[in-house]
Amino acid sequence: MSTTTSSHGGPGAVLHVTHRARGLLLGTFGDVFFAAWSTKPVPELFELQRSGLASAVHASPGRALFLCVVSPHADPPDQAERDASSRMIASHGARLLGTACVVEGSGFRAAITRTVLTGIVLFTRTPSPVTFFENVDGAAHWMQRRSNGDLSQLAPQLHQVRFS
Repeated sequence: MSTTTSSHGGPGAVLHVTHRARGLLLGTFGDVFFAAWSTKPVPELFELQRSGLASAVHASPGRALFLCVVSPHADPPDQAERDASSRMIASHGARLLGTACVVEGSGFRAAITRTVLTGIVLFTRTPSPVTFFENVDGAAHWMQRRSNGDLSQLAPQLHQVRFS
């Protein structure tokens, strides 16, 4: 497993990568903690996401936002990881300002995945909103309305890191 730290971007908020290995990219952009999955979530990778979000919420309680991006090539998680995801988000209560979950792709599979995840969230008790999107641009726009920081470069910087 490889953990690296690198920064991307110019003036203003800068994207910091804290982990990039085995199909999981983790990092921060201002008060946003992000996890970009290109593989099926497994317990050891999920734990990296969970601890990273906990650190971000601890550092910015009431201001932290969570962006989870799922590639169209990633297989869905097992029930244990789905349940753990709900608990992870709910455990932060009002200290987590909101969660944007991006299920990339179009077509039947992506639509079904978003529908299933929306159903899971309905049973998650959390004071902060959880919303689903088709792309990072839409999620970044939604998060910008909740953030005190400038998130205008979040989507392009994350795209550059993910696909370069």
